[in-house]
Amino acid sequence: MPEEKLIGPVEVVRDESGYWYHPDIPDFDEDAEAWKAWLGAQGLKVIGWHMDSDLEAHPYWNDEACNCLGWEPETPPEYDWFLLGIFDTDDGPYVQWARREVTP
Repeated sequence: MPEEKLIGPVEVVRDESGYWYHPDIPDFDEDAEAWKAWLGAQGLKVIGWHMDSDLEAHPYWNDEACNCLGWEPETPPEYDWFLLGIFDTDDGPYVQWARREVTP
């Protein structure tokens, strides 16, 4: 079995609605267990938060927009985080960051 390619930072070009997804993430078809297994195989720690954690107001919440334009999530302060995606969820726009876990 070939070794799985480890993902890392890539150029982020958000779409016309402000969303973006890392191109090297496989399609898991909403299979949470497969996603967790893949993260483990990649050695990634993941963090994320919803847009409402960063912005008090946005047209998205008034049903005036289906985008997250104007939201520029800050990279976490620790070293080596890279963007996995900015995407819409049932609870609104969400950003997800990853970094390789260091094993002693």
